[in-house]
Amino acid sequence: MLARLSVLRRPLLNSTSTSTRLFNNITYSGGQAVVGQGGFYGSGGSRSATAPDARQRPEAVAHAADIKSLHTVITEIDTLESKLLSYPENEVSNEIIGLRSQMKKLVTRPDIMTILDKLEYDGEPVWGLNERERDVVKTLRAKVNEA
Repeated sequence: MLARLSVLRRPLLNSTSTSTRLFNNITYSGGQAVVGQGGFYGSGGSRSATAPDARQRPEAVAHAADIKSLHTVITEIDTLESKLLSYPENEVSNEIIGLRSQMKKLVTRPDIMTILDKLEYDGEPVWGLNERERDVVKTLRAKVNEA
């Protein structure tokens, strides 16, 4: 029993390895933290919660209701386009003019323009859209520009 206690009382490190132990800590970068020249990782505000130029942009995120409305509009446009494609290409009639007019009115409605503006940020589709929805936004914007 006495032999076991003497093993427990022995220092874990001898005096020569104490100095190397202090400098092998990877989270310590040297210098004084109060001066702003190093110190422990994260000291001196090096890992502050928000960057000074960071700001939130809630307008850059898609909302489910806007996406649902957009899908409804695209379905209506596809229906009108399929009717338009059933006519010969060079033919001009009142029905073709009426279909094109309906498409133009549908695409340029104020509520649709508002939704499209919400689903774009700096000319690109916003975050939260999958690839298909991004293509729908780009297609609708192209149709608005055509009208």
